[in-house]
Order: sequence, then C-alpha cells, then structure tokens
Amino acid sequence: MRSDALVAFIPLGAPLSLANLGAGVVANTNPLDLLGLGAGINPASANIIGNAALFGADLGVGGKRPELNIGVGTAFAGLATTFLKIALQAAPDLGAGGNFQPGTWQDVVSQDNIAIANLTAGAIPFRCPWIPDMPPGLRPRFMRLQFSPMSATALPSGSFTAGTIAFALVTTVRDDQANKFASKNYAVQ
Repeated sequence: MRSDALVAFIPLGAPLSLANLGAGVVANTNPLDLLGLGAGINPASANIIGNAALFGADLGVGGKRPELNIGVGTAFAGLATTFLKIALQAAPDLGAGGNFQPGTWQDVVSQDNIAIANLTAGAIPFRCPWIPDMPPGLRPRFMRLQFSPMSATALPSGSFTAGTIAFALVTTVRDDQANKFASKNYAVQ
C-alpha cells in the first residue's frame, strides 16, 4: 500500500486512542485541506484556475478514485452494547469572513454499529472508495474522520475501555488480498 503523509487522516506510527471517550463525545481527526495549504490560508494564493471565489473539489468523481483504509491498532474493549461509528466528513471553506476555516461538517459516508467483536487488533473496520460528495454541490475544501461510540439504538452510550485506530490512509488503489477467504478447491496429498 502506498500513502502520502499529507493525505493521511491518521499517519502510520501515530495511533488515535478512542479509550475512555465519554457518552456522546466524539474524536475527530485534524482537517485535511484538499487544496494543500492548510486552514486559515487564502486560496487565492494557490493560483486557482477559473472564476470561483472559494476553492472546493469533489474527489469522488473521475476514473481513478482514491480509497480510504482504516485499521485497528490495539483491540477495542468495553461493554458489548457499545458500538463504533466512523464517518468521513466534508466541509466547505467559510471564506474571508470566516478566516478560511471549515464550515459545517457533513457526513459524506459512514459506517454505523461496528461491534467490539469486529474491532480486533489488525482489523480493517472501514474501507471504501471516495464517493461523490453529498449533498450534491457541497464542493468541500476540508475533510476529516469522526469516530464516536454509540449503542445499538444509535444513541450515545458508554465508552470503550481500550482501543486505538492505527492508521487512516488514503491510497490510490484497493490492494487487499481478496482471495484469503476463498475456499480451497484442491487437497494436498
């Protein structure tokens, strides 16, 4: 798997701990600026082609879409009724009036009700292609991941007593070994 450190929500070697998040508390990654300049910097300094006042892009459109891979480091522990929600969120640029900071965050894609039993060390609980932004026309400049403990009824509940996300990387291709779960059609004599 190839990854650029600038497009890593959680880079290799810097895990995000989700242990002891209180009920209703979420953990967000730092915003990823699709323009590459960083929050607070005027996009006019990037020589944007065209007449858009603010930069915004939809990375989920085109022939080669990025892939998002999230992996567990330390296995999760806690009440069996506590689940994990992972959401990829996007926000537009507020512009000069908002000091070029992220606007309202919206879920682009999410995975709810990931059971603790599926959050073992080395597991990949969330993997998806970068989908077109929702709602249509959002044109975000910033993206982030949000992790939140929840109950099976989608209401905030409890917390995890242990658990880390080892990495959350954007890659250019899906490279998982799909055949490792395939049944064997031969026998060794």
